[in-house]
Amino acid sequence: MMATMDLSVAPPLVLEAIANLGTLAMHALAERLLTIALMMLVVGSVTVFALTAFAWLWIKHTFGEFHLRPSAARS
Repeated sequence: MMATMDLSVAPPLVLEAIANLGTLAMHALAERLLTIALMMLVVGSVTVFALTAFAWLWIKHTFGEFHLRPSAARS
């Protein structure tokens, strides 16, 4: 005699398979979003550092011109 699957067993198996696929998709999405967030943090930090460095050099250059010693200004 061939064993047949009861119809009441099939829906929970299908729902479990769909839930597993949904869980895998959410894990992949979360991993990608975390990677993007980390990339934005690194790029943002480097950008802030570069802007701060250029601002410091510009301020140093601008105010350095006003405070030159007279002997350095003549040469």
